Amino acid sequence: MRYLLAFVLLMGWVGAAKAQCEIALDTLDEFDSTRLIAAKPVTLGFLVPTGALAEDLEGEIYTEEAKAIFSYANEKNIRSFFLTIGVVEHKFHMIENDYTVYLKFASGPIVKIYNEPDEPEFDRDLVMWKMVHTCVIPIDIFHMMKNDKVEKIRIVYNDYKSTIVLSEEQQQALQDAVHCVEKRLSAQLPGQVIKP
Repeated sequence: MRYLLAFVLLMGWVGAAKAQCEIALDTLDEFDSTRLIAAKPVTLGFLVPTGALAEDLEGEIYTEEAKAIFSYANEKNIRSFFLTIGVVEHKFHMIENDYTVYLKFASGPIVKIYNEPDEPEFDRDLVMWKMVHTCVIPIDIFHMMKNDKVEKIRIVYNDYKSTIVLSEEQQQALQDAVHCVEKRLSAQLPGQVIKP
């Protein structure tokens, strides 16, 4: 599942995603009955200069700071929500599987979530590292994300801290993605409530 989400995230890196209730994936694996529902990627942060040179050598090339996919998976009777964040960094940074991602909500609370990062990939065109962080979203934080907007995301590497500041439009788009996944999941589980 992580590799499928990472693939969707990396493939959609160049194109911009709008904050609409659109599902990117809704699949059921015929071999192991894994269910995966994922909203379309949401652009986060600002444009950042890359290490690449512009063709005319007179300007910098910019890329999006981050993209995120909100998803739900039901694998081997383990059901959970996930926030997969793809970021670009100028330098390679080590990071452990741990509570290394923090969400700051518009109303003030800061929560930490468990991160299982993938191996970084060096993008020769951007001359930057692409890093994918797959974070488990507990049901109580799911409800927080549904009812409050995420204002900032912090990723704590072993030697560096990266903070992604979301614009108001991006905050809404991420919250819409959460609602979108919930709506699709609720349609498939009629009469059941997603409880904290």
